[in-house]
Amino acid sequence: MAEILGLFRALGEGDDEEKESAAEALRKFARTNASNRVLIVEAGGIPLLVELLHDGSAYAKFEAAGALCSLAYHDAAYKVVIAAAGAIAPLVELLRDGSAAAKTTATYALGNLACNNAANKVAIAAAGGIPLLVDVVRDGSADAKEPAARVLRNLARNNDVARDNDTNAVAIAAAVGLEAFVELARGGRVTVDDQSVDVGIAAKRKAALVVAALLRACVPDGLRSRADVQDVIRGVIGPYL
Repeated sequence: MAEILGLFRALGEGDDEEKESAAEALRKFARTNASNRVLIVEAGGIPLLVELLHDGSAYAKFEAAGALCSLAYHDAAYKVVIAAAGAIAPLVELLRDGSAAAKTTATYALGNLACNNAANKVAIAAAGGIPLLVDVVRDGSADAKEPAARVLRNLARNNDVARDNDTNAVAIAAAVGLEAFVELARGGRVTVDDQSVDVGIAAKRKAALVVAALLRACVPDGLRSRADVQDVIRGVIGPYL
Protein backbone atom coordinates (compact mmCIF):
# COMPACT_ATOMS: atom_id res chain seq x y z
CA MET A 1 0.00 0.00 0.00
CA ALA A 2 2.78 2.44 0.90
CA GLU A 3 4.47 1.79 -2.44
CA ILE A 4 1.27 2.54 -4.39
CA LEU A 5 0.66 5.71 -2.37
CA GLY A 6 4.20 6.81 -3.19
CA LEU A 7 3.44 6.29 -6.88
CA PHE A 8 0.34 8.42 -6.51
CA ARG A 9 2.41 11.22 -4.95
CA ALA A 10 4.75 11.04 -7.92
CA LEU A 11 1.78 11.27 -10.30
CA GLY A 12 0.51 14.38 -8.54
CA GLU A 13 3.71 16.16 -7.62
CA GLY A 14 6.60 14.72 -9.61
CA ASP A 15 8.33 16.01 -12.72
CA ASP A 16 7.64 14.45 -16.12
CA GLU A 17 10.15 11.64 -15.65
CA GLU A 18 8.79 10.74 -12.22
CA LYS A 19 5.21 10.77 -13.53
CA GLU A 20 6.19 8.52 -16.42
CA SER A 21 7.90 6.04 -14.09
CA ALA A 22 4.93 6.06 -11.71
CA ALA A 23 2.42 5.51 -14.52
CA GLU A 24 4.51 2.63 -15.87
CA ALA A 25 4.66 1.04 -12.42
CA LEU A 26 0.91 1.42 -11.91
CA ARG A 27 0.23 -0.19 -15.28
CA LYS A 28 2.29 -3.19 -14.19
CA PHE A 29 0.58 -3.27 -10.80
CA ALA A 30 -2.84 -3.20 -12.43
CA ARG A 31 -1.98 -6.17 -14.62
CA THR A 32 -0.57 -8.28 -11.79
CA ASN A 33 -3.49 -9.22 -9.54
CA ALA A 34 -6.91 -8.21 -8.23
CA SER A 35 -5.57 -6.99 -4.88
CA ASN A 36 -3.38 -4.41 -6.58
CA ARG A 37 -6.29 -3.22 -8.68
CA VAL A 38 -8.44 -2.78 -5.58
CA LEU A 39 -5.68 -0.76 -3.90
CA ILE A 40 -5.28 1.49 -6.95
CA VAL A 41 -9.00 2.21 -7.16
CA GLU A 42 -9.72 2.56 -3.44
CA ALA A 43 -6.75 4.86 -2.93
CA GLY A 44 -8.05 7.23 -5.62
CA GLY A 45 -5.74 6.28 -8.45
CA ILE A 46 -8.24 6.50 -11.30
CA PRO A 47 -8.66 10.33 -11.25
CA LEU A 48 -4.87 10.74 -11.14
CA LEU A 49 -4.43 8.45 -14.15
CA VAL A 50 -7.14 10.32 -16.04
CA GLU A 51 -5.48 13.64 -15.21
CA LEU A 52 -2.28 12.22 -16.67
CA LEU A 53 -4.20 11.35 -19.85
CA HIS A 54 -5.07 15.04 -20.14
CA ASP A 55 -1.81 16.69 -19.15
CA GLY A 56 1.02 14.15 -19.13
CA SER A 57 3.83 13.62 -21.59
CA ALA A 58 3.23 11.35 -24.58
CA TYR A 59 4.81 8.41 -22.76
CA ALA A 60 2.90 9.10 -19.54
CA LYS A 61 -0.38 9.15 -21.49
CA PHE A 62 0.50 5.80 -23.05
CA GLU A 63 1.23 4.25 -19.66
CA ALA A 64 -1.86 5.78 -18.02
CA ALA A 65 -4.02 4.41 -20.83
CA GLY A 66 -2.49 0.97 -20.24
CA ALA A 67 -3.26 1.07 -16.52
CA LEU A 68 -6.87 2.13 -17.15
CA CYS A 69 -7.17 -0.54 -19.83
CA SER A 70 -6.29 -3.25 -17.29
CA LEU A 71 -8.64 -1.85 -14.67
CA ALA A 72 -11.55 -1.69 -17.14
CA TYR A 73 -10.87 -5.22 -18.36
CA HIS A 74 -11.04 -6.87 -14.97
CA ASP A 75 -14.03 -5.26 -13.26
CA ALA A 76 -17.36 -3.96 -14.59
CA ALA A 77 -17.65 -1.46 -11.74
CA TYR A 78 -14.31 0.08 -12.66
CA LYS A 79 -15.63 0.83 -16.16
CA VAL A 80 -18.22 3.13 -14.58
CA VAL A 81 -15.66 4.84 -12.32
CA ILE A 82 -13.19 5.36 -15.17
CA ALA A 83 -15.84 6.87 -17.43
CA ALA A 84 -17.17 9.07 -14.63
CA ALA A 85 -13.63 10.38 -14.05
CA GLY A 86 -13.57 11.64 -17.65
CA ALA A 87 -11.29 9.09 -19.32
CA ILE A 88 -13.22 8.56 -22.55
CA ALA A 89 -12.52 11.90 -24.22
CA PRO A 90 -8.72 11.83 -23.73
CA LEU A 91 -8.59 8.17 -24.80
CA VAL A 92 -10.36 9.19 -28.01
CA GLU A 93 -7.83 12.00 -28.41
CA LEU A 94 -5.04 9.41 -28.24
CA LEU A 95 -6.64 7.76 -31.27
CA ARG A 96 -6.29 11.09 -33.06
CA ASP A 97 -2.87 12.29 -31.94
CA GLY A 98 -1.07 9.48 -30.12
CA SER A 99 1.84 7.35 -31.25
CA ALA A 100 1.13 4.02 -32.91
CA ALA A 101 1.60 2.26 -29.56
CA ALA A 102 -0.64 4.76 -27.77
CA LYS A 103 -3.37 4.36 -30.39
CA THR A 104 -3.28 0.59 -29.92
CA THR A 105 -3.48 0.89 -26.14
CA ALA A 106 -6.28 3.46 -26.35
CA THR A 107 -8.17 1.14 -28.70
CA TYR A 108 -7.99 -1.72 -26.21
CA ALA A 109 -8.96 0.60 -23.35
CA LEU A 110 -12.02 1.92 -25.20
CA GLY A 111 -12.97 -1.63 -26.11
CA ASN A 112 -12.83 -2.69 -22.47
CA LEU A 113 -14.87 0.34 -21.41
CA ALA A 114 -17.52 -0.37 -24.07
CA CYS A 115 -17.87 -4.08 -23.32
CA ASN A 116 -21.25 -4.69 -21.63
CA ASN A 117 -21.69 -1.00 -20.82
CA ALA A 118 -24.28 0.77 -22.96
CA ALA A 119 -23.62 4.21 -21.46
CA ASN A 120 -19.94 4.03 -22.35
CA LYS A 121 -20.80 3.04 -25.92
CA VAL A 122 -22.87 6.19 -26.25
CA ALA A 123 -20.11 8.28 -24.65
CA ILE A 124 -17.41 6.92 -26.99
CA ALA A 125 -19.55 7.80 -30.01
CA ALA A 126 -20.37 11.24 -28.58
CA ALA A 127 -16.66 11.93 -28.07
CA GLY A 128 -16.03 11.34 -31.78
CA GLY A 129 -14.51 7.88 -31.39
CA ILE A 130 -16.27 6.14 -34.29
CA PRO A 131 -14.59 7.84 -37.28
CA LEU A 132 -11.23 7.62 -35.53
CA LEU A 133 -11.69 3.87 -34.96
CA VAL A 134 -12.62 3.51 -38.63
CA ASP A 135 -9.36 5.30 -39.48
CA VAL A 136 -7.43 2.87 -37.25
CA VAL A 137 -9.00 -0.11 -39.03
CA ARG A 138 -8.10 1.39 -42.39
CA ASP A 139 -4.67 2.84 -41.73
CA GLY A 140 -3.53 1.86 -38.24
CA SER A 141 -0.78 -0.52 -37.23
CA ALA A 142 -1.22 -4.24 -37.67
CA ASP A 143 -1.60 -4.61 -33.91
CA ALA A 144 -4.43 -2.06 -33.77
CA LYS A 145 -6.58 -2.97 -36.77
CA GLU A 146 -8.33 -6.06 -35.39
CA PRO A 147 -9.05 -4.65 -31.92
CA ALA A 148 -10.39 -1.45 -33.50
CA ALA A 149 -12.78 -3.51 -35.63
CA ARG A 150 -13.81 -5.41 -32.52
CA VAL A 151 -14.59 -2.14 -30.73
CA LEU A 152 -16.73 -1.01 -33.68
CA ARG A 153 -18.66 -4.30 -33.57
CA ASN A 154 -19.19 -3.79 -29.86
CA LEU A 155 -20.36 -0.21 -30.34
CA ALA A 156 -22.95 -1.40 -32.85
CA ARG A 157 -24.41 -3.86 -30.34
CA ASN A 158 -26.24 -3.43 -27.04
CA ASN A 159 -24.41 -5.52 -24.47
CA ASP A 160 -24.80 -9.30 -24.84
CA VAL A 161 -28.29 -9.09 -26.31
CA ALA A 162 -28.69 -9.46 -30.07
CA ARG A 163 -30.10 -5.97 -30.47
CA ASP A 164 -28.74 -3.05 -32.41
CA ASN A 165 -27.29 0.16 -31.18
CA ASP A 166 -28.66 1.50 -34.45
CA THR A 167 -27.36 5.04 -33.94
CA ASN A 168 -23.78 3.82 -33.61
CA ALA A 169 -24.21 1.37 -36.49
CA VAL A 170 -25.36 4.15 -38.80
CA ALA A 171 -22.53 6.40 -37.54
CA ILE A 172 -20.05 3.68 -38.51
CA ALA A 173 -21.54 3.52 -41.99
CA ALA A 174 -21.39 7.32 -42.23
CA ALA A 175 -17.69 7.23 -41.40
CA VAL A 176 -17.08 4.71 -44.18
CA GLY A 177 -19.23 6.15 -46.99
CA LEU A 178 -22.29 5.65 -49.20
CA GLU A 179 -21.41 2.09 -50.14
CA ALA A 180 -21.38 1.22 -46.46
CA PHE A 181 -24.95 2.50 -46.09
CA VAL A 182 -26.07 0.32 -48.97
CA GLU A 183 -24.22 -2.68 -47.52
CA LEU A 184 -25.80 -2.03 -44.12
CA ALA A 185 -29.28 -1.75 -45.64
CA ARG A 186 -28.84 -4.94 -47.66
CA GLY A 187 -26.91 -7.25 -45.39
CA GLY A 188 -26.84 -5.82 -41.90
CA ARG A 189 -23.10 -5.27 -41.90
CA VAL A 190 -20.44 -2.72 -42.71
CA THR A 191 -17.04 -3.73 -44.08
CA VAL A 192 -14.02 -1.63 -43.19
CA ASP A 193 -10.73 -2.74 -44.74
CA ASP A 194 -11.93 -6.37 -44.90
CA GLN A 195 -13.12 -6.26 -41.27
CA SER A 196 -16.87 -6.90 -40.99
CA VAL A 197 -19.06 -5.10 -38.43
CA ASP A 198 -22.29 -7.11 -38.12
CA VAL A 199 -25.49 -5.54 -36.81
CA GLY A 200 -29.20 -6.32 -37.15
CA ILE A 201 -32.68 -5.32 -38.21
CA ALA A 202 -33.10 -1.87 -36.65
CA ALA A 203 -29.88 -0.53 -38.15
CA LYS A 204 -30.74 -2.07 -41.52
CA ARG A 205 -34.04 -0.19 -41.55
CA LYS A 206 -32.43 3.09 -40.57
CA ALA A 207 -29.74 2.64 -43.22
CA ALA A 208 -32.43 1.96 -45.82
CA LEU A 209 -34.13 5.24 -44.90
CA VAL A 210 -30.82 7.08 -45.28
CA VAL A 211 -30.23 5.51 -48.69
CA ALA A 212 -33.76 6.41 -49.75
CA ALA A 213 -33.27 10.02 -48.65
CA LEU A 214 -30.00 10.23 -50.57
CA LEU A 215 -31.69 8.85 -53.67
CA ARG A 216 -34.51 11.35 -53.39
CA ALA A 217 -31.95 14.13 -53.29
CA CYS A 218 -30.41 12.76 -56.49
CA VAL A 219 -33.67 12.59 -58.47
CA PRO A 220 -33.92 15.61 -60.79
CA ASP A 221 -36.96 17.87 -60.83
CA GLY A 222 -39.47 17.65 -63.65
CA LEU A 223 -39.72 13.89 -64.04
CA ARG A 224 -42.89 13.06 -65.95
CA SER A 225 -44.01 9.81 -64.35
CA ARG A 226 -43.46 7.26 -61.63
CA ALA A 227 -41.68 5.13 -64.22
CA ASP A 228 -39.12 7.89 -64.75
CA VAL A 229 -38.37 7.95 -61.01
CA GLN A 230 -38.09 4.17 -60.92
CA ASP A 231 -35.62 4.26 -63.80
CA VAL A 232 -33.44 6.76 -61.94
CA ILE A 233 -33.51 4.67 -58.76
CA ARG A 234 -32.66 1.48 -60.65
CA GLY A 235 -29.77 3.20 -62.34
CA VAL A 236 -28.29 4.41 -59.06
CA ILE A 237 -28.81 1.35 -56.90
CA GLY A 238 -28.47 -1.33 -59.57
CA PRO A 239 -24.76 -2.00 -59.05
CA TYR A 240 -25.44 -2.81 -55.39
CA LEU A 241 -28.22 -5.36 -55.98
